[in-house]
Amino acid sequence: MNTIRTAALLWVTSLSMALGQPGHDESAAAGRNSGAKLPEPEVEITTEGNYRVVRANGLPDHPTGNFSGPGNPNSIRAQNYLFRMPLHPSTNTAFTPLKRQPVGVALNGVVFDPGTAEYWKNDPSSGWHREGIIDGEGLLGMDRNMAHVQPNGAYHYHGVPAALVRTLPGKERKLVGYAADGFPIYTQTSDDRPGYRLKSGMRPGGSEGPGGKYDGTYTQDFEFVAASGTLDEANGRTGATAEYPQGTYFYVATEEFPFYPRMTKGTPDPSFQRRGPGAGGGPPRQGGNSRGRVGRFDRDGDGKISQKEAPPPMARSFSRHDKNADGFIDAEEAAALPQPGGPPPD
Repeated sequence: MNTIRTAALLWVTSLSMALGQPGHDESAAAGRNSGAKLPEPEVEITTEGNYRVVRANGLPDHPTGNFSGPGNPNSIRAQNYLFRMPLHPSTNTAFTPLKRQPVGVALNGVVFDPGTAEYWKNDPSSGWHREGIIDGEGLLGMDRNMAHVQPNGAYHYHGVPAALVRTLPGKERKLVGYAADGFPIYTQTSDDRPGYRLKSGMRPGGSEGPGGKYDGTYTQDFEFVAASGTLDEANGRTGATAEYPQGTYFYVATEEFPFYPRMTKGTPDPSFQRRGPGAGGGPPRQGGNSRGRVGRFDRDGDGKISQKEAPPPMARSFSRHDKNADGFIDAEEAAALPQPGGPPPD
């Protein structure tokens, strides 16, 4: 096993200059975390067979906002991350959508997780998913790194982490992390232009949608317009980089929507699927009880409910609840199931 200690472990000291910037409202390495003292950031990237493996406690090695704080009541806590991804990933003919899971992990062990758990009318089945960044402004209590904290204490990036990028080696295009399918994620250059645009007109109203102008409040406000940018639907492209001089497919972390890929060109490793406490592997849950509902019936521990695992009332209407028709009910789909004590699925 070849072990590669990343430069992330050494970057903390190089950030001291950032603390002296006038108006900088962020604390050193999450040190002022509602008075709690946190362990040191830890990340290790190893090569194990045909896989790149990341073990980390998810603590940032750069200044953060003061958590808990306005808009985000959660305090940063150490995690127990174990991710793996192929060393030599391959592209697929079709993109794989990602739903409420980290899309990748930064070199410092903090996850990229651009989605939110917020929906129109708080209804995951509404089809209207709220964004965390609108017009360059981070919402939900995000700090200057476009990051905030999940209920389980996991600090995560919704947008480009400026404090991390400043410390990365390289000139213009910097390697910032890896996606769940193993392809690298780089910072944006002037040649990288996303192909997503705001839709024109107004959203449907009434029972069909929130109404109002398409303004970026919801993921569904955007559409991909082919040839309008240099990046594909997954915010990726092919080219040569310092780390891959012979060329590779790679993703770009952009200042504009979608910020990070919302789908992958390769096959995402299951270790990035969200899991509940004690399940091992990838990241713990964001909060809410949808994972608990999955856990009640998930006998094989894959984080989903198959039709065989479903109880009889759920099994009879399985196709109705399996919104993406992949043969499973995942955590997001489980959130729309009737509450315990309510009417059974029909």
